[in-house]
Amino acid sequence: MQTILISAYSAFFEPKHRALSYFRGLLIAILSFAMFGIASAATLTISNTSSSAPMKYDYRNLSTVVFTGTLNPGQSVTKTGTFDNIYIYNTSNAANVGTLVASGAESCSLMYSGRNFSSVQSGDTISFCDVASTCSATTLNWGTSNYCAASAAVTDSGSSISLTNSTPGASGSATASCSSGAWSVTPSSCTASLVAPSGLFATDGANSGSISISWGASTGASTYRLQYRKQGTSTWTNLSAANVTSYNWTGLTDESIFEFQVRSENAVGSSAWSAIETGYIRPALAPAFVSQTGIPAKIGVGQSFSFSQVWKNNGSEAWTGGAHGTAPFNPANNSVWGLGNVAFTGSTATNASVTTSLTVTAPATAGTYPLQRIFQKSGTTYGTASTLVNVIVVDTPACTGATPSITTTYNPNGTFTVSLVGAYSVESATIKAWGNINGRDDERSYAMTGSGSSWSVTIPVANHYTTGESQISFEALVANSLFTARVCASNSVVFQNLPVPSVTLTPTEGSYTLSGSTQGFVASRTTGEYAKVSVDLGAFNAMKTKVEFIAADTSAYGVNLNNLPTGVATSMTMLSNLYSDAVPAWTRYTGTVRVTYADPEAALQGKAALVPVSVDIAPKIMTVTASGNLGMPPSVDAKVHVANAYDPTAHGQFLGGLFVNSSNDVVMPFANTGGQGDWKASGLDYGTLYDKQLVAIARAVPPSGVTLIAPIEFKSAVFTLPVQAPASVDATDGTREDDVKVTWPAVATGSSIRYRVFRDGTEISNPTGIAAVEFIDVPPVRGETYTYAVKTMVGLASSDNQAQDGGFMPACRAARLVGATLNADMTAISGLIERWECLTESTATGAVDSGSPSPVNIAGTTSYRSFSHVLDAALADGAHVLHLGIESQGVTINASRTYDIPFTLSRSAISIKNLTIIYDGATAQQGLEASSIGRFGVRMDGGAGLGFAEETK
Repeated sequence: MQTILISAYSAFFEPKHRALSYFRGLLIAILSFAMFGIASAATLTISNTSSSAPMKYDYRNLSTVVFTGTLNPGQSVTKTGTFDNIYIYNTSNAANVGTLVASGAESCSLMYSGRNFSSVQSGDTISFCDVASTCSATTLNWGTSNYCAASAAVTDSGSSISLTNSTPGASGSATASCSSGAWSVTPSSCTASLVAPSGLFATDGANSGSISISWGASTGASTYRLQYRKQGTSTWTNLSAANVTSYNWTGLTDESIFEFQVRSENAVGSSAWSAIETGYIRPALAPAFVSQTGIPAKIGVGQSFSFSQVWKNNGSEAWTGGAHGTAPFNPANNSVWGLGNVAFTGSTATNASVTTSLTVTAPATAGTYPLQRIFQKSGTTYGTASTLVNVIVVDTPACTGATPSITTTYNPNGTFTVSLVGAYSVESATIKAWGNINGRDDERSYAMTGSGSSWSVTIPVANHYTTGESQISFEALVANSLFTARVCASNSVVFQNLPVPSVTLTPTEGSYTLSGSTQGFVASRTTGEYAKVSVDLGAFNAMKTKVEFIAADTSAYGVNLNNLPTGVATSMTMLSNLYSDAVPAWTRYTGTVRVTYADPEAALQGKAALVPVSVDIAPKIMTVTASGNLGMPPSVDAKVHVANAYDPTAHGQFLGGLFVNSSNDVVMPFANTGGQGDWKASGLDYGTLYDKQLVAIARAVPPSGVTLIAPIEFKSAVFTLPVQAPASVDATDGTREDDVKVTWPAVATGSSIRYRVFRDGTEISNPTGIAAVEFIDVPPVRGETYTYAVKTMVGLASSDNQAQDGGFMPACRAARLVGATLNADMTAISGLIERWECLTESTATGAVDSGSPSPVNIAGTTSYRSFSHVLDAALADGAHVLHLGIESQGVTINASRTYDIPFTLSRSAISIKNLTIIYDGATAQQGLEASSIGRFGVRMDGGAGLGFAEETK
């Protein structure tokens, strides 16, 4: 079996071997692109002959990986299959698919048995040579002073790795490259990453002439820079720069406050500055208030007290008794407590304390006053003041008045409350009370409760009441822990004996009197009101009362009146169930009107007015219906009822009447109603009432002895009498030649009375009616009988009933002259005569003036026929009359008629003297040739009555 061997050689071969490098590179190129020639299944062996480097491999068929694996040095693998490519990789470059191990400056010899490596055959062995030298694991540095550092693992030559700084106090990165076993570093960054020091502290007056400063360490710091400045200035000055975390600044005499800041530093940078801290040396004068005792929270005006204060010397200067002490601070002078500057006794060294005793006197005016002192040396104050105490300065106890809750009482078993006003300084209060009859022998003390300016106590009246008592007096005593009790106010409560109320009842609907002088009243069925009540309490009219109407068993009849003011007339009403519709008319309730005091305490005196009272319930609301009846004369039916029913027992007795609504004129006076509550008004005068609004009134009849203030009446709705039609209608029956005349008697006189006329049910008059009592109608057909009816109108209302009569025109009419005129030549009178075919015959005669009649021929066959009466030629000119007589057969009306036709003869007026033909307005000449016949005209001149010319066209 042939073997292809790739073996490892040293990188330090002599130059004579350099030609092999080129050959090796050629082989690698062949391997990296394709290894083919295996068309069928083959068995191949790959051996790793390296002594130290592992290798990876894969077998491929058409670029698809068939087998893959790793061979350690000295291992081999044999695979059988179909392959066209084999790839070999260095394990450290496993991601670089397709990169062979042998590359770059590596020196590697290839041995083979006379076969081209690209034509691998079945059974061939491919061996992998060692890679060139590697870089060993180590620590690599970069940046300023090589401050940044990172660990590098073993790396093959030709490879690079990324480095991240691991040195505290910095952050950075770099790239390390391995070439021929040697490392090279390319920095990317290396900067400081320091945290500002924490916990910066400086002493505040703890040291004399020095300030001790300290702070916390920061990881990675090699130096700490400390700076200072005087508080209120802006420029910082370096105080220290060393690898320490504390500093003692000595030799100071300036007592000012200094500000400090510190930061961390190393070779590549620094941190931010820390927070600012302040410090100062111990001042010469640094007094501190420690405590105080003996200051009271409360003191009386003008009273004195002593107290002590402890002060500590925190300064470097010792206190001597003459120059050092305390002074007033709040208030800043001795105006309130009367004490000014007070020197310490003895000497007080640094860190020692001194106690001073002081005595002050409270001001003369009550109030709250501050008490606070401060250290002073020779009139100049230092440090902070003592703890402020607000001392309450209490006045002598006092009040501005003791006020009872009531000024007057009526109840011997009641109480009243006394309130103390304006007693700010009071810590305890007492009321002493007594009745006037027994005087102070009856005195009792009552401790008040409360605090500050509000105190009160309740005092029972019975403790001080004796029959006839008229007043309870009392005085207030106040005290506090600083002053003894003293009387500050006095007052009294009047006890009143009340009169029995005086009651006046005034009826509102009606009244009566029963035996025993019991007042009787009538209650309205609508509101239940029966009386107005007015109460008089004499000198106590400012008080109010309670008014009740009660039965014998004290159950309520009426609605109670509570807190009724005196002298005010107020309605009294029954309970609604006592005057409901179910209660019969004139039901009587007898009881008592009881008037008592509304004030519960006043009522306990039992002063009450009892008035016996009886109340009748008026009839319930009744309905009155009324309507007028047709007829002449008309009548009215009326009825009083409830839901169309009437019961005299439940509803009471009534009278019924009829009146004109607006004027209350009596149409029918009141009279007893029937058993059904009905009544009738008959024989009414329609002529005076037809346009009047009427109303029927039912008047209640009260029981015997009951007098009503106003009648109880119920009215019907306003109504009018029904419109009455005429009593008769008369229509002509052929007695008029060309129409029918309809007449009727008037139903009444007045401008509002009008009539509507109907023919066979169709209205033929104006719809608004006519005022006349006759109507002329021309019916559509002669000889046919029509029914004529007439309705009366009053306003817009028409009568429902109607009178009627038949009427007609005659079927045929006598011949009559239509018209006649004198002929133009004045020889005859000609005209037209209307003659209907229904006539059997008609003839005519004519006579001029007083001449004898002569027959006149009537010619024609239509309804209109002509006639002509020839005039006698000897008839003289002048005025004449033709008497035309017409005889008609077959009619009874106007069978013989004579018409007088006046005419005037003036024959001389129509004689022609000249006749002229004109053309275009001028006399036509003989032989004229005209373009249009329409332009010719004729002019005639004649007698007085003749002469005209026709206009030419």
